[in-house]
Amino acid sequence: MLKKALKISFYSGLALGISIFIWLIYLYSEVRFDIQKIVDYKPKLTTQFFDKNQRLVANIFDDEHRFYSSFNEIPPRVIEALVAIEDTQFFEHSGINNEAILRAIAKDIKAMKLVEGASTLTQQLVKTMVLTREKKIIRKVKEVLLSLRLEMLLTKEEIIERYLNQVYFGHGYYGIKTAALGYFHKSLSQLTLKEIAILVGLPRAPSFYDPTKNLKHAISRANQVINRMQVLGWISKEDYTIAIKEIPTVYKETLTKNKAPYVIDSALNILSQDIPDIKYGGYKVNL
Repeated sequence: MLKKALKISFYSGLALGISIFIWLIYLYSEVRFDIQKIVDYKPKLTTQFFDKNQRLVANIFDDEHRFYSSFNEIPPRVIEALVAIEDTQFFEHSGINNEAILRAIAKDIKAMKLVEGASTLTQQLVKTMVLTREKKIIRKVKEVLLSLRLEMLLTKEEIIERYLNQVYFGHGYYGIKTAALGYFHKSLSQLTLKEIAILVGLPRAPSFYDPTKNLKHAISRANQVINRMQVLGWISKEDYTIAIKEIPTVYKETLTKNKAPYVIDSALNILSQDIPDIKYGGYKVNL
């Protein structure tokens, strides 16, 4: 009887395993082509108009105000700060963090609902570009499947580059280069550790941590980033002390900075006849 029971149990488990495998293949088939949107990444970029003295006249964009930064333009300190607060094991895992998932599952079971996602940076990129943000188990499974696949198609550096150019940083800024120029009037290489910490802390809740609206909350979030970097031993005690005390100057201004609306409208009407993507192609136009 025992032998028979074990045999039945074995075949039942095998059948369940096969069913789950088929279900996973089906889920992946539903979204597998969407991953090309991330692999062949072509975001909307802001076009800029300059006068004869190379002074900015206007930023023109379609939906998303974004200046692109290649991986080589992104300072190592920015990457360290981002990884420290969002995904410490980013350069070690294959798209998902097994330990974090187990912790999240335990919390989800206790709460009897999906309360913690345990998302890696890869998963966050997939969620931002391909999937919805709704907290459903099926969506989460799709996210995991696509993240595992994405890590096979792109390098870690390519994933980081896409993440930092795609995500929203509040105040109408898409991409970290845009946010650095907008909030601090600085290029990425000019940012202080505190300014970097503010920026990498924004994607978690960009409206809530927007430093032009809630500087106190933005500073608090930045200090969490700095504390985490110190715990990991990625910054010195001196760097930590200086960064914690700093209160950066934050600028609040319009996104377009349009100084000549009539001239810009006329130029757009003329250029759009030959350049259909003039508003989102990232061009630099001298008037």
